[in-house]
Amino acid sequence: MSVLPRMPHSRDAERAILGSIILGSDRPGLEEGDFYFPFHQMLYRILRCRKEAGKPTSDLVLLAEELSSTELDQAGGVEYFAGLLDGLPRVCNASYYAEIVKIKAILRKKIALCELMGERLRAANGDAADVLRDVAALSSSLRDEVEQKRILGFKTGMDLASIPNLEITWIAKGLVAKGAITELGAKVKTGKTTLIMEMIQAVLNGRTFLDLPTVKTPVVYLSEQPAVSFRKAAERANLLGREDFVFLLFCETQGLDWPQVCRAAISECKKVGASLLVVDTLSQFAGLTGDRENNSGDALEAMRPLQQAVTDDIGVVVIRHERKSGGDVGDSGRGSSAFAGVVDIVLSLRKQEGTSAKNRRLLQSVSRFSETPSGLLIELSTSGYLAIGERHETALKDAHDTTLRISPKTEAQAATLEELVRVADLSRATVARAIDKLIREHQLYRVGHGKRGDPFRYFRPENCFSSTSHIGESSGQKLESPSIGGHQ
Repeated sequence: MSVLPRMPHSRDAERAILGSIILGSDRPGLEEGDFYFPFHQMLYRILRCRKEAGKPTSDLVLLAEELSSTELDQAGGVEYFAGLLDGLPRVCNASYYAEIVKIKAILRKKIALCELMGERLRAANGDAADVLRDVAALSSSLRDEVEQKRILGFKTGMDLASIPNLEITWIAKGLVAKGAITELGAKVKTGKTTLIMEMIQAVLNGRTFLDLPTVKTPVVYLSEQPAVSFRKAAERANLLGREDFVFLLFCETQGLDWPQVCRAAISECKKVGASLLVVDTLSQFAGLTGDRENNSGDALEAMRPLQQAVTDDIGVVVIRHERKSGGDVGDSGRGSSAFAGVVDIVLSLRKQEGTSAKNRRLLQSVSRFSETPSGLLIELSTSGYLAIGERHETALKDAHDTTLRISPKTEAQAATLEELVRVADLSRATVARAIDKLIREHQLYRVGHGKRGDPFRYFRPENCFSSTSHIGESSGQKLESPSIGGHQ
């Protein structure tokens, strides 16, 4: 394609528009002159004429017949022409690309107008009044544009109904989706990088992650870690030697601003066919130092380059640190809440309170999608992170196991509810629910009358399935399954 003077344009957007028309999309409301490259202008004219004549536009052979060999050579040959459909984004995004092309065309017209005014000023022969009149006439369109209100494209519910209901393409179901942004927040040394590395390994192999299905895809990873520690993390996740795992270290980005790095990352995703881009951590790469992380304007600016990845149908995961004081999911991230406002899924990885295993974590979420699990307990094993179960279900099971383990084994040593709560280090209500379940399953027995001086007491006999009639005879009581409110 012939070289033109450097002016605002987007080759990719123009190619996407032409490709979408070839595939059958309607005209996007553009004029021939809105295209920057002469070949694109000519091809748009041919496609428009064929559409108006009711002729097919999807046959590349017929289209090539209408182009001379010289025109094809100027464009870059048959390969460039045929490549208009390579890597084509969704046809439904054509209106967005048309807007990009239109904006670039308007900018070129404004630049040309300013250059014309500059030439008039340079050519002035001393008659200032005439020059000022010419400049005022040339700039009138710019002044009118500033004064006019922007016409916004308001639509109705009928228009909304005509938009196809596109299915969500999950990369890791409920956690990361194509064309969506996921934020993962956690305090320092909680295991967020390990979790992400485990997810990447699952996605690269197309296997389940935390019992959730994944879609196999290459991954591009931006890491703040130095090479030595990053290699260790990648080695633990069995990512060494993989061609489909592409990374960029923060130390390699010195001298480049965040939008430049983000554009390069998106370009790399397209190059290797990656549907997942991970930024670890966003604050480091976006340069949000000092109080900038607390400023909503800076937060929105940091997220804006990533929104381009979303329009290209790339799933994005941004990792951020949580504030020391923690807080609810969605508000716990360090800095401005504007970060969480932009993303589609907010995940929070936390250590579980109480006496749970040290390798256990709670993955909580706030999401626009119903498929996202609200609270999932996970555990790091030798084979990676495993899903233990939903938060409340697992909490009751833990209380069940703990209560059974600490209960006395003889009736003489039977303990009250308060004594069990104190040893278990769990809430009274949680232990009471566990006791109810254990009694129903005949794994725990109750003695006492549940009154002052003779409270209910609980024990676990050596043989959990001993006859309850024998226990009742020795204590002179009838053993029943008490309600939660009946514990004393």
